[in-house]
Amino acid sequence: MAIVRCESCGLDMRKTQKEYHTTPVLPIGFPDTGVICGRKGCTNPGKVWLEKIQYVAYQNGERYFGVKTNTVKIKVI
Repeated sequence: MAIVRCESCGLDMRKTQKEYHTTPVLPIGFPDTGVICGRKGCTNPGKVWLEKIQYVAYQNGERYFGVKTNTVKIKVI
């Protein structure tokens, strides 16, 4: 499952149990997006880190990905 982190928080590859691609992808509308960093206390717009297998799907045109529980917050209007 994907993880969402802002530019400041980033993704600490040493702390993850899965292998993520090193380049994040941008959610629609970034930086004016409703996808918010999943770190506790952070409210910055988030980028999406995909697992390596998800990144292959992304390169093949897939654009919908699920996220891990408690790793993203959604901003609504």
